[in-house]
Amino acid sequence: MRNFAFALTAVSAVFLISCQHDGSSGPARTTVPVSAAVTIVDDGAGGYAFSYKAPFADEKGNFDFSQKGAVFNTIKLTFTIADGSVEGIKFKPDATDAMWIVEKVNVDETTGSPRGPYQGKKFLDFTLSDDGRSLTVTDQNDDGVTYRYGLRFDLNGKAVIDDPDVQNGRGN
Repeated sequence: MRNFAFALTAVSAVFLISCQHDGSSGPARTTVPVSAAVTIVDDGAGGYAFSYKAPFADEKGNFDFSQKGAVFNTIKLTFTIADGSVEGIKFKPDATDAMWIVEKVNVDETTGSPRGPYQGKKFLDFTLSDDGRSLTVTDQNDDGVTYRYGLRFDLNGKAVIDDPDVQNGRGN
């Protein structure tokens, strides 16, 4: 019986060492790439209309990463300005200025928008493409919080902003 217990302990140790584990209980985390095409058009009233095409998102750009396939995983989210968008529009030239994020409960009461660049540790690796038409960010997606994010664009020196939400999944 003692040899059996020792063998079981050794097998368990090998299994645990071979698993990808982030220090919490539950399934191993993987990185899920999510591509979001953003179409930005003149709304005819001096503003802009936005539409999104992406998994886990509605057409207004509200993401729900608490869904199967995203929950328990890290999300690598890439926004790309879609063909058919306003000519000349690009993301702000500084990646951290191109996407502001705040917990939704802390948005600016007047505008409903984030107040400034992201200051936390759940979203990281903000990166812009060389042509300014794609922005990539990594979402740890492990806190169950709803965030408001502001995609920030530049159009001939004018700021163009859209503020959808992202619902994070609960970590494992």
